[in-house]
Amino acid sequence: MQQPDTISLEAVLDEPLAFDFDLAFPLEALDREPLLSLSRVRAAGEVSPIEGGYALNARIAYSGELECSRCLAAYPFSVDEAFSIVLCPRGPQGAEETALEESDLDVSFYGEPVVPVAPLVEERIQMLVPMKPLCREDCKGLCPQCGEDGNVRGCGCAAGSVDPRWEALKALKQKA
Repeated sequence: MQQPDTISLEAVLDEPLAFDFDLAFPLEALDREPLLSLSRVRAAGEVSPIEGGYALNARIAYSGELECSRCLAAYPFSVDEAFSIVLCPRGPQGAEETALEESDLDVSFYGEPVVPVAPLVEERIQMLVPMKPLCREDCKGLCPQCGEDGNVRGCGCAAGSVDPRWEALKALKQKA
C-alpha cells in the first residue's frame, strides 16, 4: 500500500505517472519570519523515466501573507510556479563524496523507490519566500525616529537629522 503524498517510482513504467497533491505546511515547520500565513499547497505534475533516474515536472500553487521588511505591514501574495527536478538513486553507503556542480542543484537523490513529495515542495517554498519582502517597490518604511509609517502619512521628524553619535566623524571630514 502506498503512503499518502508519495510517488511510487516502481509505478512509473514507460508512460509518465501523473500526481496531484494537496499539502499543508505549518508555519512553525517552515520557520520563516516574514511568512505570516500560508494556504494549503497544490502540487501537480508528472514523473517520467529518463536515463539514470526520473524527471519530475510539477507546478505548485499557494497563497498567504508576508510581512513587509520596511513598514512591517502584512500584505497578500500568491505563487504559481512550474519547476523540474531530476530524481536519481542515491549511491551506495561509504561512496566517495564529490562536489556539487551548478547543474546538480535541480537533482534530488532517493534511497527508496517511494519518494515523499512534501520535502520537495517545502524546498521550493523555502526558495521562493523572499529574504526581504516588500509590500511594494516604493515602500517608504517606518520613520527611524518616531516609528510612523511613511506610506500612510508623513511625520514631523526632520528628514536630514543626523544621529549625534556621527558628529565626531562629521568634524573629521570637514578637516580633510
